[in-house]
Amino acid sequence: MYGIISKFGQDGFSIFTFVFASRDFKVCKNCIFAQHKEKKCSISSTYTLCFLPEVLGTVDGDATIPCDLTFPETDGKITYMSWTKNDTKGLSFIQKYDNGVVSHLNREGTIKPPKQPDILGNVSSGEVSLKIRKLKLSDVGIYYCWFLASNIKKSETNNGFIGNNGTMLVVGEKPKISFVKQLRNATIDLTCMGSGIPLPNLDLLDTNGAKLYSRKKSDAKEIKLQINLPEPASAGKYTCMGTNIHGETRVEIILGIHNESMFVTIGLIAGIVFLALILVTALTASIYSRRKTLGKRKGCENTSTCKVSPSSPTTLELPSQNTTSVNVCGTSSGQEATYEILRATSSGKETIYETLCTA
Repeated sequence: MYGIISKFGQDGFSIFTFVFASRDFKVCKNCIFAQHKEKKCSISSTYTLCFLPEVLGTVDGDATIPCDLTFPETDGKITYMSWTKNDTKGLSFIQKYDNGVVSHLNREGTIKPPKQPDILGNVSSGEVSLKIRKLKLSDVGIYYCWFLASNIKKSETNNGFIGNNGTMLVVGEKPKISFVKQLRNATIDLTCMGSGIPLPNLDLLDTNGAKLYSRKKSDAKEIKLQINLPEPASAGKYTCMGTNIHGETRVEIILGIHNESMFVTIGLIAGIVFLALILVTALTASIYSRRKTLGKRKGCENTSTCKVSPSSPTTLELPSQNTTSVNVCGTSSGQEATYEILRATSSGKETIYETLCTA
């Protein structure tokens, strides 16, 4: 098919009509473009012009619209080519000469510095493509290519220009899918949501790949499918699939109700056992440390001998007649000495004796 655009009135209202190719067109099997394997060719007695009826593009992506002109039986020199959008007689928005110079024009005809879009290829060879980068939804439309050749008379074509029947550029978005699972009482809710331009066709597939009958809601921006599965549900992989002209997107959820419960139970038991082991280990270490400390103290009391320090005793006046005695003894490494302090109280006086303890 190829697209034809007509305009009615001053409001610019347009109607696109798609019809089957006439006998003036044939499949060009020897011409292969990057995105497509076949294109249509318009054939006359002096030239052959090949193009694609339709090119698909996605938002923020790139699109290439090809157009090839050849002269099978005569020698022709192509000096210039250009592209118009949505109008076969409109002002070209981009043009390229046989010397490789590319210029962009706005509605008033002012030449702008080269920028996007661009014309790729060699004009003299007749093999060129319109390259549009960072596509927007406003880029949708029909694009016409035009060639000016030295061997084409103005009476044969539109003022000497050779043009095609237009390539329809369709810009949209691949499906975006979200798939969520919720457990509610004795049921499992599966919700599949999809968006894209155009809105995708959504399907919910069960573990065997068969379509599930589900509730459907949609608006201008989103489509939603929802289904309630009884618990226990069949364990396995459930798929939400969205498809439109720009591609297919799949999101999967794996259900395993019984296995999930078993794994949770095993995890809790393992955690409790691990915590108990930590507590037992800490308690054992504490008991061992306490016993070791008590053993050192007992050894000190049984093996120490004391000698009176040569220093003179210290006598203090005390008001009472009580007699007290304090023994302090410790152990040390090597030959270090420790001291024992003895206190004796008599007749209101306290006498302190410091004795040397050795192991």
